[in-house]
Amino acid sequence: MMFKTIAEALARKPERLLWCFAAYYVAQIAVRLLMPHGLRIDEAQQVYLSQWLLAGYDAQPPLYNWAQYAVFAVTGNYLFGLAALKAVMLFSIMASYYVLGRMVLGSGAYAALACLGLFLTPQVFWQAQRDLTHTTATMLLVNLLMIAVVQTIRKPGLPTYLALGAAIGFGMLTKYNFAILLPGLALTVLALPDDRSRLFDWRILLTAAVALIIVAPHLQWLVYNVEVASEVTARRMAEDSEHVGRLVEILIGTSSLLANSALIIAPAAVLMLAAVGPRFLQALKSRDPWSDFFLRLTVGILLTLFAMILAVTFTTLRDRWLMPLLQLVPLLLCLKLRAASLDGRAALARIAPAALLVMALLLPGTYAATRFDATSRYRQPFDAFAETFRRQTGIETAGLIVTVNWYNAGNLKMQFPDSPVVTTDFDNLRLPYEWPGEHPIVLIWRGKPKIPDALAQWLADETGLDAATLGTETVHLPYTGFPNRMAEAFQYIVVRPNRALTQNQPRPAPAAEADVWSSLQQQAAAMFGRLASVPLAAGKPRHLAITEATDWPCTESLRARV
Repeated sequence: MMFKTIAEALARKPERLLWCFAAYYVAQIAVRLLMPHGLRIDEAQQVYLSQWLLAGYDAQPPLYNWAQYAVFAVTGNYLFGLAALKAVMLFSIMASYYVLGRMVLGSGAYAALACLGLFLTPQVFWQAQRDLTHTTATMLLVNLLMIAVVQTIRKPGLPTYLALGAAIGFGMLTKYNFAILLPGLALTVLALPDDRSRLFDWRILLTAAVALIIVAPHLQWLVYNVEVASEVTARRMAEDSEHVGRLVEILIGTSSLLANSALIIAPAAVLMLAAVGPRFLQALKSRDPWSDFFLRLTVGILLTLFAMILAVTFTTLRDRWLMPLLQLVPLLLCLKLRAASLDGRAALARIAPAALLVMALLLPGTYAATRFDATSRYRQPFDAFAETFRRQTGIETAGLIVTVNWYNAGNLKMQFPDSPVVTTDFDNLRLPYEWPGEHPIVLIWRGKPKIPDALAQWLADETGLDAATLGTETVHLPYTGFPNRMAEAFQYIVVRPNRALTQNQPRPAPAAEADVWSSLQQQAAAMFGRLASVPLAAGKPRHLAITEATDWPCTESLRARV
């Protein structure tokens, strides 16, 4: 009864759906804080990378990292900062999608229905809430880009062209697949007889200039780090290409594209079918200018993806990678319903109770997913390890913590916020460090007592020490909340400076290279320096790279670099 009452209120004033989304995402912040404090993979990466403010980091552009860096500086707490940014990002996606819907649908009811179609996609209500970071930023910028495009088509002016350039520039800083949207969008506009002149207006040069200015620092980084930026993505997209012929690769890639596209589109189609019944199939034949526009855009994106499959080895197109490129499909379906003159308010009233019930159930569902899963990443006992380590060694702050992957690094950074943390799988990211006896180097890994080869090599390169001559300590701990289920063992080695060879003692690092990004770092240092210089409690962020790096002695190979 309660959901029916709310649904009736939404049918009368559809914009109230945004209040429902706001309450939902605030509640999701509370749920995350109530869950165990182990970090998932994407969360750990954000915490780890927050030690730097750079023009580029890895296989993803840096916009979400920059936002997370700023949020950590403001919130002063890693876990709350992660949850808060995710909530703001997801709410902004829904709010901007509603605004875009109102612009092209002319109906708040249809705009709200489109928002529910997007929200009830599993990649949004589940994956984006738990894992996705850069993808959520891409989804937001796709919405903002389309708002700018629609406004430029309707009322072209200098502000709209500038906004278009900003959306393109910032969009390119979210994920590289954002670029796939642009050719299809340009061809779609060219197909409009009355509006193609927008592309030949002199102000389009200002659009390009704004976009280039925004993306320039990252492009400069990309020129010198193209292998870092492309290696992981290329490997993932060619996962199924080993030992098969080119024709088979094309078939595998095409089937992956079709299957994952259907997986994304199906929930919205089912929702619309439930909202209007059998008339939905007939409505798909209806047309109006905006439905034609978004249909051409969607087809153009799919054809671009197919052309990429033909041109290069793309055999695995993940649903999360495709999601931002197909997120306009719920809006397209609502445009079809409107073109068929179906009642948007009645459709919203019919489907809203079930949609709101799903939203309400997702909150305890998110918590329950970790409550009964003893081995989830949330329950990895990094907090218990930190407590045990401090008790056994008396070390509160290490001069440097070194581990073997970003998952460990992010979780360790959260537990040792005043200690710089590096990982051997991000050899392009280095931190300066102090190495007095009270702040030793600590090598940490999980699993068997034998030190991983990458850590042993790091130790030999940086200190001249043989790992075999150092004692390894083992810590056995249960999963958080499951005392009878033992987690993978923690292993650590404490390396004090008197064990290192004399010729390998730390020496001052050479000055960092000056480039375009240096001035931006200096501005950021002025903004965040005071926050970064204040000692913070455990679990709270400390940003080392831009405030203290130049004052610390370090080995040459560990100097910070862009």
